[in-house]
Formats: sequence, structure tokens, C-alpha cells
Amino acid sequence: MTDLTKNRNTATFKQDNCGSETYRPDAELFYSLQKELEPYRVQYARCKKIKGRFIIVLKQEDIKMGTYKVSAQRFTKLKEKLQPYRSLPAQSKKVRCVETGQIFENAKHASRWVSYIRENYFNVCSPDLIKQCCRGKQKTSYGYHWEFVTE
Repeated sequence: MTDLTKNRNTATFKQDNCGSETYRPDAELFYSLQKELEPYRVQYARCKKIKGRFIIVLKQEDIKMGTYKVSAQRFTKLKEKLQPYRSLPAQSKKVRCVETGQIFENAKHASRWVSYIRENYFNVCSPDLIKQCCRGKQKTSYGYHWEFVTE
């Protein structure tokens, strides 16, 4: 059994309905967290209507164990406690347009720039095509040569 299949506990922290962070604590920490949050449990249907709040969703084996509405202080305290268990997304790579020399934070920002330059507001340029060009699978993308920036 691999490590990924062993640890199926997930704690998702949502703030102001604008984003979420996912943590994968071990079973012991997960159950202590669940026990600590039990007084703050709310029905998920009510939770969707609440805006500007701090929400924690606990799942085990992709089954929702509970949704909890907590204060800002408790929210930050629990995030600090779970920081070693954070599930980080893949880090985006910086992209450079060879012709202009502009450096973008990632391919998505570069595609927005290309959309703006080409005045192609309705059909957004695909970041995947820019990534393919950076990987050498195609020569150009949207009329420009692209490369990943290595620092």
C-alpha cells in the first residue's frame, strides 16, 4: 500500500468564498481536529449561503465528515497547526517571450497578454499552447517564440 492511499484524510480551509487550501493530516491529528471543531458544526446547505466567514471542511475517503464555521483567530491557529501537512499545488514556471523579452509569472499571464495584444477578448488564448512551445513540441504559439525562464 502506498503512502497516498494510506492517508485519505483531508481538511479544506475556505476563506471569504475566494479560495481554499487543502491539508492532509495523519489520522490522529484529523480525529483530534474533528473533536475540537464539533461545537462549530453547521449544515452544508446553510454554509453555502454564509459569506465572509471562515469555513473548514473535513473529509475522510472523499466522504464529507463535517463543515465548520469558525472565528478568524481559530481559523489561523488551526492553519498554523496543520502547516506541515499542506498539499501544495505544482509550482508554476516563469515564461519569456523571445521576441519581446518580456517575462511572465506563468503561461496563464502570458496568454492574457497575447489576448490583449491581438485584441482577441472573446476567444482567450490557451496557456497550454504556450507551454507546448516552451517544451519544444511546436516552434511558435500565437506568432511568438516562448521559453521557460531558468534562474
